[in-house]
Amino acid sequence: MSIDTAAKDLASHITRQDQVEIRCHHDADGIAAGAIMSIALYRAHIPFRLRVVPRIQSQDIPKGGNILLCDLGSGIPDLPEETMVIDHHIPLFEGPYHVNPRLYGIDGDTELSGAGASYLVANAIGDNRDLAGLVLTGIIGDGQRLSGKNHEIYLEGMGNGIISKKRGIRLAGRDLTEQLTLATNPYLSGISGSESETTALINQCSDGSELSTDILLSLLVLNAAERSRPETLLNLYGDVYQLEREVISDAHSLTMLIDACGKEDQGSIAAAICLRTSSDLPAAWDIARNHRLRLIDELNKTLGTSREAEQVYEISDKRLASDVADTINFMDGEQAVIVVANQDDGTSHLSIRVPARQGTDLGTLVHSLAADCGGHGGGHTSRAGATISSEHLSRFITAIHEVYA
Repeated sequence: MSIDTAAKDLASHITRQDQVEIRCHHDADGIAAGAIMSIALYRAHIPFRLRVVPRIQSQDIPKGGNILLCDLGSGIPDLPEETMVIDHHIPLFEGPYHVNPRLYGIDGDTELSGAGASYLVANAIGDNRDLAGLVLTGIIGDGQRLSGKNHEIYLEGMGNGIISKKRGIRLAGRDLTEQLTLATNPYLSGISGSESETTALINQCSDGSELSTDILLSLLVLNAAERSRPETLLNLYGDVYQLEREVISDAHSLTMLIDACGKEDQGSIAAAICLRTSSDLPAAWDIARNHRLRLIDELNKTLGTSREAEQVYEISDKRLASDVADTINFMDGEQAVIVVANQDDGTSHLSIRVPARQGTDLGTLVHSLAADCGGHGGGHTSRAGATISSEHLSRFITAIHEVYA
């Protein structure tokens, strides 16, 4: 069976439901996936409810319910068998209504996102090709490539006039000052987080009437090169994608807004934007800007801490853990990065990033370790997260380092 056949089978099952409850992950890929399915169900006249959640456990899913999980669920083996799952994480769930690229020989880390998998199901329900732009936010949000199925969807979007492309600064923001001030990928030392330094830099590259993009980019590369992997520097300038049907046309900016709102527990605003409602845009920009500035402030405090040699970083706000881990991984990527946020309830939330290595599977390892440490976790081949009992934190970290020394 191919993934397209699996998508058609799930679509057929969905259309037989009286109503569907969609639960999606709270990051850009998950919210885009949930929104794609919401629009598809709305157009098919199937009642639905969409909920944005940071995680689920098997006990959260009632038996006999018409539950559809988007960008969630694959890593939970004991879900009720009838649960519908569209995901791209490492699959442990064996229910019959499960669409996941990894089950069909497609790399779920790089070649098909959760939003992309949802797009396949949505188009098996009806003509939803205008949603290809939302797939791009999932690709960008999860750091995937335009290859494999992702590339097929992208080309379809280009061919149908849903996506267009130009060259330019690839950072998220409404203008150049905001793009540089909020930059985290790459992180720009002394510039990220400082509007005054950003303004001074832009003025330095201008003769008063015209900005020299070449000089600006040269200075930015010199700034970022010392602490960033070479491939990260490609995020400064290159292909910029325009989404012709969305309320924000710049794909990188839309991705940032969706992701930040979701992680700041404002999933309803993120979903509304994906559902093409513009009334919440001012609030969304405020949330995203504040989220990025808090992230940069956390990075400024965290980088250079006493445990940096081990690449273990302790932060106070678990909402920032994933983004801190990603940003630090953009800087190095040669060893494991573990970001820990200890909670008042005696648990620790961790985000882990490791180098991609032949024969290693971080998501499966983290799932097993978390279960042994009184918690839960899982993820991708080189990106994962967990919540465990704090008393087992040292043992968990040691086990990760033993594999990824």
